[in-house]
Amino acid sequence: MPEPAPARRMRVREDPAVRRQAILDSAATLFARRGYADTTVRHIADEAEIQSGSLYHYFASKDALLEAVLREFLADLAAATEAIVRADAPPRQRVGDLVRHALGLIAERPAWVLTYQNEFLRLVDQPGFDFVAEQSAAIEAGWVRALTESADAGDFAVDVPVDVRYRLVRDATWTAVRWYRAGSASDADTLAEQYLAVFYGTH
Repeated sequence: MPEPAPARRMRVREDPAVRRQAILDSAATLFARRGYADTTVRHIADEAEIQSGSLYHYFASKDALLEAVLREFLADLAAATEAIVRADAPPRQRVGDLVRHALGLIAERPAWVLTYQNEFLRLVDQPGFDFVAEQSAAIEAGWVRALTESADAGDFAVDVPVDVRYRLVRDATWTAVRWYRAGSASDADTLAEQYLAVFYGTH
């Protein structure tokens, strides 16, 4: 499987907010590349080109880093999902926008997507990580709503239960992070249109 692109390196004079974000980028990159269990704070500090002691000024532990990565990722994704689903647009366009946003996110932040996917099942029952299941459920509800309204509008060529349709669309879209990389033959927008043509049975 292709490895996520390395995190952007920090510069000494960057302000604390920029440094904090670069540490998160480094953590997500290594969690995706090595796995959470095999990544140490020293690995993350080396990736971010800072001393381990300096990293602890921003995050108390490796768990705190993982929590921060997932909180940021899920908060951003939940907000974008809600905005798309609530938009004044036809249901089919909203479904398309959800797919386009997901594939764009995969192209821009593959390590963050992989970290979420790889750690989800392990964390849903862990103390302090309740937000993972809560935010994930809200995101799923947005997709189901958009797909249900599109089906009710008669957009789909085949009538199947919404839970089946959701799992098909979700899995086809989000598992693209395992193989798609920005700069490949198809850009994210082109790939999204190809996916939507399959989902809707159009050409």
